Amino acid sequence: MSGSSLGRRRKAIRYGLTYAGLAALLVIFLFPLLWIVGISLKTREEIFTNPPIFLWVPTFENYAQVLTQSDFLSSFSNSLIATTCSVLLSLIIGIPASYTFARFSFRGQGVTMILLLIMRMLPPVAILLPLFVLFKAVGLSNTRLSIIIAYTTFSLPLIVWVMKDYFANLPKELEEAAYIDGASRMLAFRKIVLPLARPGIVTAAILSLLLAWNDFIFAAILTNNSTRTSPVLLAAYAGGETGTNWGAITATGVLVVIPVIIFSMIVQKHLVQGLSSGTVK
Repeated sequence: MSGSSLGRRRKAIRYGLTYAGLAALLVIFLFPLLWIVGISLKTREEIFTNPPIFLWVPTFENYAQVLTQSDFLSSFSNSLIATTCSVLLSLIIGIPASYTFARFSFRGQGVTMILLLIMRMLPPVAILLPLFVLFKAVGLSNTRLSIIIAYTTFSLPLIVWVMKDYFANLPKELEEAAYIDGASRMLAFRKIVLPLARPGIVTAAILSLLLAWNDFIFAAILTNNSTRTSPVLLAAYAGGETGTNWGAITATGVLVVIPVIIFSMIVQKHLVQGLSSGTVK
């Protein structure tokens, strides 16, 4: 066998092993999601069949049961409103703040960044009781605004830390060129810096979205039946006279995951650029 043929064979084996490993990892990561989807398409009897059945006639009765209940539509809209508002509020406050930390030096800058980091590292339960007492005192308990503020409290430090490094990696020369052409700092920020920072903004927005969309503890304490979010509704299916309703839980879980998947697919290109940022072309 010639050297070139042996080299091609080794290369084919290496590629085969690489793709086999990637396929195995894909199966491992997707298996929980596929299992949940499968359970959501089974009847109650099929769910509890032992051993589990892998070939069955799919049914959408669990989805029909969930979608015809007003509790799901209400909780889903509460999650959507609270998450969207908290992400937008965090970006509106966090982007100018992170740009300030990246471009200016001032007394107490390092201490402020450390305090923001500590705020992000605190367990949610550490500030849950103070927030509950505060919201009750000002009349915001059991409202959407209360969980919007709570979500912003935790996502804002994350956005500041992520975007600070991103702004710091953008060349100052572009802004200086805009100043020479007569642009103000605000105009240069809007027309030059923000478009270049779009991948980082998308990354920070997705991270903030996941924090708010998946939250349970804040929503469980700060809301009531009319303002509760989807994760709280999922917990409500775990009780009852007939036991845990696994069909409703899995169907609700699939419906709740779909918006995040769709949003991630739409902004996938910007997300990859944001996660791999660190150099400027």
